[in-house]
Amino acid sequence: MFGWSILDAIRDIAIKGFNMTQLLNMSRNISFYKFLPSLVVVSGLFWSASAGWFSYQFYEAKEQLRLESTSSEIVFHIKGRMATYEQALRGGVGFVKASKSINRDEWAMFVKEHKLSENFKGIQGFGYCEVVLPENKQKHEERIRKEGFADYAIKPEGKREIYTSIIYLEPFNERNKRAFGYDMYSEKVRAQAMLLAMQTGKTTLSGKVRLKQEYDKDIQAGFLMYLPIYKKNAKLETPQERVSQIQGFVYAPFRANDLMEGILGTMLTSMDFEIYDGNRTSKENILYSTHMHKEFQTVYKTMTISLNERTWTLVFKTNNFWQSENMYIIFLIPSFILIFTLLLTLLFNSLIKTKENALKIATKATQKLHASEERLRFSLEGSGDGLWDWNLVNNEVFFSKRWKEMLGFEDNEITSTLEEWKSRVHPQDLEQVYRDITVHMEGKSEFYKNEHRIKCKDGSFKWILDRGMIVSRNADGSPARMVGSHSDVSERKHVQLKLKEYMAIVDKNVISSTIDLHGNILEVSEAFCTVSGYSKNELLGKSLNSLRAEDIPQVICEELLATVRLGNIWQGEIKNRDKNGLDYWVDATITLVNNEEGDVIGYTTICHDITDKKRIEELSVTDKLTQLYNRLKLDEIFSMKLASARRYNTSFSIIMLDIDYFKLVNDTWGHQAGDDVLKEFATIIKNNIRETDIVGRWGGEEFLILSSDTDLEGATELSQKLRAAISSFKFSFIGHKTASFGVSSYHVGDDEKTMVKRADEALYRAKEKGRDSVEVEQTLA
Repeated sequence: MFGWSILDAIRDIAIKGFNMTQLLNMSRNISFYKFLPSLVVVSGLFWSASAGWFSYQFYEAKEQLRLESTSSEIVFHIKGRMATYEQALRGGVGFVKASKSINRDEWAMFVKEHKLSENFKGIQGFGYCEVVLPENKQKHEERIRKEGFADYAIKPEGKREIYTSIIYLEPFNERNKRAFGYDMYSEKVRAQAMLLAMQTGKTTLSGKVRLKQEYDKDIQAGFLMYLPIYKKNAKLETPQERVSQIQGFVYAPFRANDLMEGILGTMLTSMDFEIYDGNRTSKENILYSTHMHKEFQTVYKTMTISLNERTWTLVFKTNNFWQSENMYIIFLIPSFILIFTLLLTLLFNSLIKTKENALKIATKATQKLHASEERLRFSLEGSGDGLWDWNLVNNEVFFSKRWKEMLGFEDNEITSTLEEWKSRVHPQDLEQVYRDITVHMEGKSEFYKNEHRIKCKDGSFKWILDRGMIVSRNADGSPARMVGSHSDVSERKHVQLKLKEYMAIVDKNVISSTIDLHGNILEVSEAFCTVSGYSKNELLGKSLNSLRAEDIPQVICEELLATVRLGNIWQGEIKNRDKNGLDYWVDATITLVNNEEGDVIGYTTICHDITDKKRIEELSVTDKLTQLYNRLKLDEIFSMKLASARRYNTSFSIIMLDIDYFKLVNDTWGHQAGDDVLKEFATIIKNNIRETDIVGRWGGEEFLILSSDTDLEGATELSQKLRAAISSFKFSFIGHKTASFGVSSYHVGDDEKTMVKRADEALYRAKEKGRDSVEVEQTLA
């Protein structure tokens, strides 16, 4: 707005100059006009100083806006990338939780699928460290040595309350092998971050450390990101409970220089950038520094950001404003005014000395002033940007040299026609441009303003901010002349479009939702709609509880929300039902949503689809016909139950049962009837055993039951209960059937083969004695 004030004053002086010339012709008192040149000089100096000051303020504000935009974009990229790494760690936690047990090859395959070098540039590795109690240290080391690492030992040596040994770290290259077996909890900075992660259950960053991988000339500052894994079914309501139930950590080490170069790329071209660990900007705390521009010594901005329970201090440096490329314009505008003042002073001197020619000189000067007045107005207001001047009577348009340079043209390469401008506006933007111009011409807006794309000489398009106004009208009130300016806003527009693109990618690929305190859906992502089969309109206002699968108890949902209401983050697997009635599984993270006053207004969920993984798990361990565990899964559980009985000296029994005369069923009614009998037989067993008992199909018409904490007598009672239930059941097609049972229990020195052998022999005796009976093992006295 200062441009308008200056130009209005200049125009007033020009008009007053013309009137004073007339007074000079009418007045006989020459001495009255001796003060006019001095008045012009004083006025010119005032307006020159004002123009310089306002120009400086404008360009300083513009420079501040550019620097603020750049620094904000840097912070946005850093936070976005660290959030991506956090999500990768959550994927690792999900992988560990979803697996009964993991080995080194499975971990390597999992990390390989994430393509660290392509998708997570800057990350040094992706690892898992196991929490080891002192009493388990020797067994832990022996287990790892059996995997092929004969020299493995937890480092450094010494007795400590707990150990946190790195056992998996991919890629398992020469640099990462240096960290294999390292107890990170033995070092103070790492231990602080790990303890905080244990207590809160959240992802945490460590302070500045020297990574164990650093050994060559390129030594870089480093830090680590931790996400805890707790024992399954553990109670985690308090920090103390979480610490006591810790199982291990999924973690990632970072080399700060490699990380930041991967995040920022070539962004930092106009400022230097430093990152300090914590709130102090001391040499020992520095994590990263660009050091691209030695002349950038002015600290533009110092700020702190919080990333995963850790504070970083960011310092942005740039050159002094007086070295800016726009400085010449700040001096150019006042110079123009001083030149104009000098000319006006000479004009008044000429008027005084040559009374006869005063009117002629003043009139001529006034005409020249009016011819350049409006162009000078927008030259000042546009702050050196492109200028245009449209004569609406003949549709001729004046384009300034800067306007043409902005599009890559020389001064003589663009004609002064409206069609020249129209042909360069992007076709998709042209209609809105004309609409905004029409609104201003009709007097409905004070200024014309529009952002649109305009075609450059090389065929590319730039985003420009186009501003203008009507400066004169015809006698009938119709517009006669309109002037305006172009400002290049491509950089800002591209940042806005990129941000919009990022948000669209997140919306399409991240399953997320926001619900109110009553559990009703307020917002969902496109990915949520895709996995659930509902449209966004169908989901909004719907109860999130209504989407859960029928076999998920209501009490689980209530406990889930109760956990979040306490301020905790809930993580776990949830089974939902889509619009078509099909179940799907998600790994969900649920947190509170607060308003600006800190009040809780709802919940937000972030999920990823694990349906395929869950289905593969079910198929791999389930007998297709009976839906019981298959032989492979029974062998796995048998081994675990037997190992537990050996270790804790507890009772353990097995029951082998067989359908009597089953071959006769297939021969008489066909194999389809036999399959029906097997399915009904499996249902009877499932409905009559305890929750702690494991049952599966051993083969053909044989079934095996594993009973933990059960002696031979208890297993025999269970067998008699099942025998009675089977004999009283009426099967489809065939009516009543019976079954024979063989029971054995664990004895010191037993393995799977010896227990199965005794149970099988007992089953054989039951068959020999007439079937429909229970026989127990025979052991030597």
